[in-house]
Amino acid sequence: MTLSDLHNPRAGAELIADFKRRFSTKICMAPHADHEGRIVSAHTMSLEAVLRKISKDGHVYAQDFGPKLSEDSPPIAIARQGLRSVSVFNGFCTKHDASLFSCLENEPFRFGRMQLFMLAYRAAARECYLKRKMCESLPTLEQIKSMHGISEEVVYTEDVLIHQAASLRGAEELEQLKSKLDGILVSASWDRMVSHAILFEKPPCLTSCFVFQPFHDLNGKQLQEYENLEAEMSHLAVSVIPTDQGAAAVFSWLDTANSAPRQFFESVVASTNRTSAVIHTVLDNSENFAFSPEWYEPLPETTKDYLLSRAGLFEASIEYHYRPRPELAAPHLADWGNSSVVPF
Repeated sequence: MTLSDLHNPRAGAELIADFKRRFSTKICMAPHADHEGRIVSAHTMSLEAVLRKISKDGHVYAQDFGPKLSEDSPPIAIARQGLRSVSVFNGFCTKHDASLFSCLENEPFRFGRMQLFMLAYRAAARECYLKRKMCESLPTLEQIKSMHGISEEVVYTEDVLIHQAASLRGAEELEQLKSKLDGILVSASWDRMVSHAILFEKPPCLTSCFVFQPFHDLNGKQLQEYENLEAEMSHLAVSVIPTDQGAAAVFSWLDTANSAPRQFFESVVASTNRTSAVIHTVLDNSENFAFSPEWYEPLPETTKDYLLSRAGLFEASIEYHYRPRPELAAPHLADWGNSSVVPF
């Protein structure tokens, strides 16, 4: 389906343009009043410390949304992109982007308490920004009627209403998480963040940085009552980064979180193939990832198709309920060598 197939292509084009405008909104999300400088395209994965280390000729592979609606092409793709356009959002002013994340950008990563917190904080800020914009971008009934030339009255189905309610609730919960993290940031109470890492002896073939609500673990066990919009949910922050010794998959959650983040982490650790378990955790639960060209380009087309299919899952931690332990049925993806689990 393309815009020309719509009854009112202009209405469809306006909806897309409005969507893009919303995601271009510029705001500094730092919990401080002393904003200075312009709003920058802030990287959630460090340009030099993370992305550059897996890049080739200044490029990586990352998720890309197709330029048009089409029946013969997927809505998303994995495409070669320049480093400066990967994993960015308009979320911090020049001053705070530099000052808040200096410990990640200008210091060797040594798993310091502040560094671990700032990894999770930057991921949460991005997710908070995007989730609210996504809710604001849901088309209204009038827009739907205009695009499709519908004159009679239309109403949302129950499934759509549930999706909207869940999306709004998810945005509110991320904003609540961000508010808690802001308080920790201001008070420098870094110990409030519980962090564990899986350390690998070889460099990673991908990097990532995101926050999500684990509904099921990799074994398919339900962890949170996501069907109940009134239930209090907890978040898990995940970062996959290169280190001087190889790679690290860092899992972090607040000390007030319920047991879901810890149990999800434990289900990753329990895997007989931790490399694949980490890769699935990333692809299944986030679009904020980057692939090393030297790893991705030589892969068989069937493996590339598999990676895209995992990246296109709508809510993978629910999918785990129906198809647990995805790494056991997956094609060979990568091997980052021996691993150890370290609490911080």
